[in-house]
Amino acid sequence: MQISLEELRKVAQAYRGQQAVVQPLEPVPAPFVAPKAEDERLAREIARMLANTPDIRDERVHEASQSLHDKPPAKAIAAAIMRRAIADKMTR
Repeated sequence: MQISLEELRKVAQAYRGQQAVVQPLEPVPAPFVAPKAEDERLAREIARMLANTPDIRDERVHEASQSLHDKPPAKAIAAAIMRRAIADKMTR
């Protein structure tokens, strides 16, 4: 079956005519549009803040590298193993 372009237009027009316009339940306020100058100021402020933010936190890197080089005492390792064993027993 083939439908002509004219028949398609009639169907589309009838469909649009049946579409009811839905009114919102509450009044919808107009969207807030910030002035362009305010947007530019905010963009510059964010760019400045990002430029001043370091990629990594040096103090955390230093702490992590120190903990890798420091060897924990055997007593601390034994205590951690015992705590873990006790915790496992208690959760069973």
